[in-house]
Amino acid sequence: MQQIHPPAVTPPLNLRRRFAFISLAVITMIALGLGWLMSHILTQRMLQREGEVSMDFIQNLLLTDQSGRYLAHPGDATLKTRFLGSMAHVASMSEPVRANAYQTDGTIIWSTDQALVGRRYPSNDELDEALSGKLVVHNGHLSDGDLSKGEHVGLAARTNYYVESYIPILDPESRHVLGVMELYKVPVQLNAAIRDALLQLWLACAACAAGLFVALYWTVARADRVMRDQQNRLAENQTLSTAVELARAVAHNLRNPLASIRVSAEMLHAGAATAQDYAEHCVDITASVDRADRWITELVRVSQASSLLSEVVSPSPVIRACLEEMTPEMNRRGIRWTLQADDAPGIQAHTAMLRQILISILANATDVMPDGGEISVRWQVESPALKLQITDTGPGIREDVRQALFRPFFSTKSGGLGIGLALVKRMVEQWGGSIALSRAPLKGTCVELTLPLAATPPQTLE
Repeated sequence: MQQIHPPAVTPPLNLRRRFAFISLAVITMIALGLGWLMSHILTQRMLQREGEVSMDFIQNLLLTDQSGRYLAHPGDATLKTRFLGSMAHVASMSEPVRANAYQTDGTIIWSTDQALVGRRYPSNDELDEALSGKLVVHNGHLSDGDLSKGEHVGLAARTNYYVESYIPILDPESRHVLGVMELYKVPVQLNAAIRDALLQLWLACAACAAGLFVALYWTVARADRVMRDQQNRLAENQTLSTAVELARAVAHNLRNPLASIRVSAEMLHAGAATAQDYAEHCVDITASVDRADRWITELVRVSQASSLLSEVVSPSPVIRACLEEMTPEMNRRGIRWTLQADDAPGIQAHTAMLRQILISILANATDVMPDGGEISVRWQVESPALKLQITDTGPGIREDVRQALFRPFFSTKSGGLGIGLALVKRMVEQWGGSIALSRAPLKGTCVELTLPLAATPPQTLE
């Protein structure tokens, strides 16, 4: 025999823990992304502003005495004298570590490093952009052996972090580019200001992220507590409601057999009954006790259903035995039954519980046909399952009733305990099957049980 494993239980959702992990990860990624973006924007804005200040200084210096024209007319001795005088001011500045002056063809016409004068570097995108009239500012780090640009030769020994500005020199009249001044700087103060600004920016991002996380976590934690309290109250109310409904159903259903037992006992106590009356009263007492016992047994099986063991069952003998057990009641109501002639293949179930399930279904079908009718039992194999159909010719069921029939303690009968079909559904699903109710093709209701086929055939007793 194989043990029936109960359905997998979904662990309760720990809302606070899940939210803490997810929100912390998301807020951290957002904070890092925004911090990086704002750091980049802030650095570029401050460097651009530094470049604009240098541009104003250089252009004013070269345009005041019109020495900038020397870049376009290098053969003019007067312009050369003026230009060299202006460059003397640039060379005397403490901040630039190197300054280069380019002609429009990219040739270095002047430099603080005399070894570079006269050289031309064909690959220089920043210079090409500056020759189009735009101020170009960018920063970077140099290391020994870094020759990504020819004009970087010798800078690594003097500085590591640098800011490079390409300043276009414009003709004051035609506004044409006369040449380009290139300044390499080690902006100590600017670098310190950028570091301070970035530090404040990252601290602000961290504080905002922490504040947002704490606020959201507090809100979710409070909502989680409220929902758990409401869920506990709801569970308590449902438990109380179920207990009240169960107590009402038990009290209502036990009242009738107890009344029959009392009446029969009083008649026996009176002593005026004949031998035949004695026998009838004893039968009534026994039947009432048996009926009360069936209801109590049904309640016990509801609580013990999950611990039962499955086995290979041959359903045909069980179905026939249940039909024969219900035959006296069916005959009293004028109900006929038919059973498919061939034997159904073995299924994985539990014999006693399968019998209880079939009795419950047949009892419900019998109760809805007080004036007679017909019950038919058919099956068909749809591997890996056996579909068992129990059809009656009763009045049928409404759609709203059909959807509620499998709820615990729901019953359409005034004397019904309402746990039969709920137990049926619970057990069939534990076996890996299903149950469905539908209208019969002509009249009545069809109960379809889908039960898993057994891997091995059932054993027969000699």
